Amino acid sequence: MTSEQQHQLPDDIDVFSPEAYADEAGLYRQLAHLRRNLPVSWVDRAPYRPFWLVTRNEDIKLIEKNHGIFLSAPRLTLIPEAMEAATLARYGSRTGGSRTILDMDEPEHSQYRNIAARWFIGSGLRELTPGIDAIAEKYVSRMIGMGGECDFASDIAVWYPLEVIASILGAPLEDAPYILRMTQALLAAGDPELQQDGDYGAAAFEEFAGYLGKMLAERRACPTGDLTSAIANASIDGNPIGMIEALSYVLVAITAGHDTTSAALAGGMLGFATHPEEMTKLVANPGLLRNTSNEICRWVSPIHHFMRTASEDFQLRDVTLRAGDAVALIYPSGNRDEAVFEEPDRFLIDRDTSGHVAFGYGVHACIGRQLALFELDAFFGKLIPRLSSLELTATPVPIASNFVGGYRRLPIRYAVR
Repeated sequence: MTSEQQHQLPDDIDVFSPEAYADEAGLYRQLAHLRRNLPVSWVDRAPYRPFWLVTRNEDIKLIEKNHGIFLSAPRLTLIPEAMEAATLARYGSRTGGSRTILDMDEPEHSQYRNIAARWFIGSGLRELTPGIDAIAEKYVSRMIGMGGECDFASDIAVWYPLEVIASILGAPLEDAPYILRMTQALLAAGDPELQQDGDYGAAAFEEFAGYLGKMLAERRACPTGDLTSAIANASIDGNPIGMIEALSYVLVAITAGHDTTSAALAGGMLGFATHPEEMTKLVANPGLLRNTSNEICRWVSPIHHFMRTASEDFQLRDVTLRAGDAVALIYPSGNRDEAVFEEPDRFLIDRDTSGHVAFGYGVHACIGRQLALFELDAFFGKLIPRLSSLELTATPVPIASNFVGGYRRLPIRYAVR
């Protein structure tokens, strides 16, 4: 019996399709079962090419740490095999008309990462905080003024981080509805309510690339001091950044910089609505705010997976991963791992959150981590002390996406002090 046969994922378990993420309770039950019984499993099931599924926190970190063996290229996310083939036929590569920093490996990855580093860490981020703080106040005030009921997902959570990243990139605020439609079509391509024409985001990519390409051309001609200008006029090894790379860079910044934080905001609101005692804790101890934001990210896991491809044989538990094998790192499972977090399904703002993998791990850890945490700090730090009660008025509706999560609907009722 081969290793793949010995570790075959049972037919009745699905923790990788977009549909699986529409049933969060069922998803987490199945992931807990896999962590206990089959932490590394082989999946050979349509519509995807075969891959290994990795569910334990320490295994996810081990693979991420060995970035010289486990490469981002050539398979970054789970995409239906037919779509991969169509992209390959059309563009000559599986990444299509893009080449993002997410697809790059070392040392190239760090060279491109450094282009935007100052915008997301240290003094660069400190310069942005007054503007972000003002935007947070704007959306908290908007929510307070909505009369005690709203659909938090569609009324607040999608707009606040979108305005933040648009201001950093220099995108016109009036274009926000268009940007939202494009990012949702790209990152939640498996959700039938958000995808366009059932093409897994292909048409949205081409349309949005035209929009962003125009922005880049304008900033190359007339830099304005925003992040788009920095990317448009960057150099790699003394040479101007290529247009494909620049376009892909802005695309990642505007999509990942918006949708992941939107998912965390909505999930954090759900956490407070279903664990009201945590609101009391935060009001009593404002010093828990940053830990709260980390707990939100752990509990929500906005990014559901990334994939890596082994460049040489590697032993993981009792499985030999062969050179060329693809592995899917399931971050929501790593963040609910009982070996790291006691009562992992509970939302506890005073727990030790230091082991979470919501932002990835190692050299590929999210460059926007501090920005995302500050956005959460700013919003919930202003909102929670102003609420005397918070509850759901209907069942939340998660986005059916195996890549970036979030909620399509999160109806809440709340009272203001």
